[in-house]
Amino acid sequence: MKKLLLHIKKRLYLYVAADFLVALLFGLHFDAQRMNIKPISVLAVFIMLYPMLTGMVVERVKKAGRNYKLIVLVLAFAFFVASGTAYVISRTILAGYPELALGIILVGAIPCSNMLIGWSGIADASVEDALVIAVVGLLLIPILSPIIVRLSGGPLIPIDTKLLVLNLLAYILIPLILGYLTRREIIRRKGMPYFMEVKKYFPGVSAIGILLIVFFSVAKVASRVVQHPLVFLLVAVGLFTYYVVQTVLSALAAKLFGLDYAQGMILILGATASSQAISLALAATMFGSMTVFALSFKPILQVLYIMFLIYGMGPYFRRFLGDEKTDERRSAREDTA
Repeated sequence: MKKLLLHIKKRLYLYVAADFLVALLFGLHFDAQRMNIKPISVLAVFIMLYPMLTGMVVERVKKAGRNYKLIVLVLAFAFFVASGTAYVISRTILAGYPELALGIILVGAIPCSNMLIGWSGIADASVEDALVIAVVGLLLIPILSPIIVRLSGGPLIPIDTKLLVLNLLAYILIPLILGYLTRREIIRRKGMPYFMEVKKYFPGVSAIGILLIVFFSVAKVASRVVQHPLVFLLVAVGLFTYYVVQTVLSALAAKLFGLDYAQGMILILGATASSQAISLALAATMFGSMTVFALSFKPILQVLYIMFLIYGMGPYFRRFLGDEKTDERRSAREDTA
């Protein structure tokens, strides 16, 4: 089981792709349109968020970096520039498809949190700054995201703002508090080394919640989607356009503000990636199945795109932004070793 959880974490995009295809086939052969998926979605939300927030060591924020310029810049891009990009795409590429357009609005309104730390480590960026940004961004989601979704998505479909706020508070605060208590209890009973050992399995457990939501949501709309295959292309083009625009804008901003690669890559990743778990959770419990369908593409495309940014575009970003501080940190680690 442990090996499976690690494999799911490492190859999530493949599991989501397979899950997506199986759900399509299931929905075409069985009448899934009448399924009430809300109870399953609520369970899946908890499975997604509780392990993720248990693994987030919020206490380390006070010991992390204090680069306020970078923190403010990343959060501004993650909430405001991202929501502006999503708004334009929702009114152009996805015009006439309100539930699909709402999906891209959720992408822009809910930034990446926990995974930003992991991506930053892979990209040799500033993990300390990523930790602060992830935690602060997570706490800002219940405050800023409902306003963004209401202003951008309100004209498309009716949105209960009060319910939106309450859901986001429930999705973040309850798992965050339970995660904190669970983390503290594990460390008290077993010690920090044990916690760090089991922590690596948490993303795999969270991924099971994502797979549950994707399966039942896609199965529910499978027959409608197959009858209108243009939906596939529209969603893929909309998401890809969002990622490219955010990448270009954040890279130019990093250069303009004089950020080196280690900090500039944090800005690029924070501006481009968005939360898979929270956006899916919100769509599954508040909005239509077609919105969830649009978001079910995101884990596949986002993982592939972020990997392309790190491994494919990484050398170009290093030359474009400069990599002096990263080299200094690497030399310091080698000297210490």
